Amino acid sequence: MKLGIAKRLTMPDRASMLRGYGARKELSNGIEDPIEVGVMAICGEGGETCLIITADILGIQKAECDKLYPFIEEKFGIPAERVWISGSHTHFAPSFTAYFMGNKGGGIPYGDHPEDDVYRTLWRERMLDAASAALTSMEECTLEHVQVDVPGIMFNRRTIRKSDGKVTESYLYPEDPEKYEFQPCDSTVSAWRFVSANGPKAMLVSSAFHPVTGGDNFYGVSGDYPWFFKQKVEELFGCPACFMLGAAGDAVPMLRGPGDGQKWARPVSSRRLLGETLAMTLRLNERKFRRDSREDVAMKVVDVPVSLSPELDYENAEKNYQEAEKNQAPDLPFRIESRFLAKTYPGMNFTMPLRFLRLGEKVLTGMPFEVLSAISLRLKEANPEAVLISITGGYNGYMPLELEFPRGGYESSFGATDFAPGTGDKFLEYAIEHSKRM
Repeated sequence: MKLGIAKRLTMPDRASMLRGYGARKELSNGIEDPIEVGVMAICGEGGETCLIITADILGIQKAECDKLYPFIEEKFGIPAERVWISGSHTHFAPSFTAYFMGNKGGGIPYGDHPEDDVYRTLWRERMLDAASAALTSMEECTLEHVQVDVPGIMFNRRTIRKSDGKVTESYLYPEDPEKYEFQPCDSTVSAWRFVSANGPKAMLVSSAFHPVTGGDNFYGVSGDYPWFFKQKVEELFGCPACFMLGAAGDAVPMLRGPGDGQKWARPVSSRRLLGETLAMTLRLNERKFRRDSREDVAMKVVDVPVSLSPELDYENAEKNYQEAEKNQAPDLPFRIESRFLAKTYPGMNFTMPLRFLRLGEKVLTGMPFEVLSAISLRLKEANPEAVLISITGGYNGYMPLELEFPRGGYESSFGATDFAPGTGDKFLEYAIEHSKRM
């Protein structure tokens, strides 16, 4: 197996709209922590080179990924089916896509805002530069892998009230936990280490902790905890690292923000603490790294049929929005979201990609959503060699199982999830079937 790696910083060179929180109404005001794009070029026994692109960004929509693939193929001759694009899902980075500012009274005017072509151009140039450098730095490596359970530092925010079986969103760990049932999370950290004749060359890591730890500045650019994780890996292992997000759609850190709310506690950077804890946990488990018996890489893409939420009036979305805006109707937020979905997707019925990456003995299973924990846990139960990766090949809202819809909660609400109930179950079924074939 041959591997090359390169990374480039992708901080915006001007004030930008940061994505991830609907409460924002100002542009960014500085850099709190860096953000970057990392590219791994891998060639297995079959001789075909694959690219793994990891980005500190909320997510890159499928339509945007589809625009990137031709650039990559034209420049490097690597087709779309051998390109893996994953977002870390930091809530403190710019994006490319157009957006609607629904908050009034801030520095960003109310209404529609166009795509950020300036940041798209900057990000794309640096990604392509990193890809070129990765391809030219390829050398023979052996592949090692480890999986470590890291419980106790996050929880499932979809807490279920014992009184009625409905979901309460506990964005912070509740002060009255005895009133709730806590759904499980996938607390496994997966790491692949590539070792050349000169020692560790690169590490690829996945964990399922929502990058919403936050910091002092709501409007500051930051890679969140994955940035500190990658920096600590480089310090402890002596090689660069790339990060991918697991099924973190409902899994949030126990500690968020610059402190933990206790008067006697010293303020800490929760981003740094979480990121460095994950890296140090891997370092403490270094003896568990084992060379894979199957040192190979392969990718494939399966198109899954999907339908948008039945609540959406696709054909009349623009007209309904205009009428609601004119009359300031109570359902205006619903109409705004309906209009967004109608602009984003080609119709009510189409397909979405499910991507697979065979890396040694494991099969990374990439879904273009914020995937909820239960999907990952059920996938691993059906195929222990499968590792679920969120926000891959696209970023298109949350993906719950059908059973979550009657329970309520944000992740299964209209606009948070774009698709009809049962879509998550279908993706899980396809993931189990096709991951076993890789």
